[in-house]
Amino acid sequence: MIQTSLIIFADIVAANPTFAYVVLLFIAAGAVLMWLIVKSSREYSVEETEENAEDFGGEVKESRGPVTTWLWVVYIGLITWAIAYLIQHIAEF
Repeated sequence: MIQTSLIIFADIVAANPTFAYVVLLFIAAGAVLMWLIVKSSREYSVEETEENAEDFGGEVKESRGPVTTWLWVVYIGLITWAIAYLIQHIAEF
């Protein structure tokens, strides 16, 4: 069923079914990241956020606090991508 749906999807966009898998992978990864954003924001109340914030002239607010799960996932993803890119293109440097 899923294979047939992906082939139909690939025919619609006139692409190789591999590209359909990649698109669906990006959609799934985006959904997971959105879930992590929502999950991480529930951990901190408005009061906790205000405790660690400094107001600059009523215009700019600087706040500090723990790194959320979403940010850890993004940091790990960026570091992984950078290492893979470096390995793949090491001859160019």
